[in-house]
Amino acid sequence: MRKKTKVETKIIESNMSKKIWYWSKRIIWSLIMLGVVYGIGTFYPNPLAKKWANEELRQEHTIWAQNLGLYPPEMRYKTNYEFIESVKYCVDYINFTTPADKRVPIQMLIGQAVLESGWGQSRFAKEANNLFGIRVFKSTAPHLLPEGITKWPGWGVRKFETKCDSVKEYIRLLNEHPAYEDFRKLRQKMWAKNQELDSKKLIKTLKAFSTTEDYDKRVIRMIEKIDKVVSENNK
Repeated sequence: MRKKTKVETKIIESNMSKKIWYWSKRIIWSLIMLGVVYGIGTFYPNPLAKKWANEELRQEHTIWAQNLGLYPPEMRYKTNYEFIESVKYCVDYINFTTPADKRVPIQMLIGQAVLESGWGQSRFAKEANNLFGIRVFKSTAPHLLPEGITKWPGWGVRKFETKCDSVKEYIRLLNEHPAYEDFRKLRQKMWAKNQELDSKKLIKTLKAFSTTEDYDKRVIRMIEKIDKVVSENNK
């Protein structure tokens, strides 16, 4: 076998050095990119990853709540602020077992509860534990009729065991009833874009909830009033 000359040896060594440097750069660049991706995934996770994480957390919370034997909080209140807080406690309880992407924005929920029940002081709120005027269409179901009506008119205001049960049913209706499909679509768009749920935009999709033409505007005004009540109480 012919012995390589010094020139040939230097050429081979030079080529080897170039290959080593090339692959070293590739490895270093790959490590940098992995670090960037990991950082982005940690601090700015994509909606799907967040959804999986939230679902896993929801399941853990559900097990935790069941082990503690938690039950719907009793809603007691004397003032408007106490009513707001009691509804919040109820929603917190319900959210233990509600996926994040199925939840209803708290501002909109409380705004409707206040408007529909007169700060929890209406007859239907007191006697039927119904904060939203939710109806039933079977006379055999527990219900109340509006004052002055004694004959079954085809619907009644549903009776609930607790006020928190009426909040739970309200959330279920918004998540399942065909009339609120627009609400679910807009909420999903906000969720997909990782946006905070906008109560004032979402309430405009609930046209079927009330026959009042300016219902959305009334709820928005009530939301603003609720914000003032909370702000004044926290001074």
